[in-house]
Amino acid sequence: MSTNRLVALVTPVCAMVAGACATWLAENFPGVNVSQGALEEIFIAGALVVVAPAAQWLHGWQKWEARQDEAQKEVALATAAPPELLAAEPAGEDSMFDDLGEFDDLGELDELEELDEFDEAVLAENGEPAPAGG
Repeated sequence: MSTNRLVALVTPVCAMVAGACATWLAENFPGVNVSQGALEEIFIAGALVVVAPAAQWLHGWQKWEARQDEAQKEVALATAAPPELLAAEPAGEDSMFDDLGEFDDLGELDELEELDEFDEAVLAENGEPAPAGG
């Protein structure tokens, strides 16, 4: 049984016991003179001493449960995958590198490094024009 249900069930019993104790103390406590008409008011005051904190506790418990439910909803929304990701097929471990196949032809650029070894003088000796901007 949850704590809030226990408090809700036990509070009326405790309120009656507290009212009865307050009334008994008012009648039997030495040096206190209480009229018979005031005993009903003392019983009600004794019962309220128990009911007020229990009602406040139950109200706070309901607010706490509402905050917990709201937090669970927010976590569920934050962790839910967008629909477009759910529709896509699961990717393999190396799927992010599948699109890099277009760069396989870059090995041919190594052949171009040989051109760096030539300078303008070599090109001029062969009768070829010198590169522009050089």
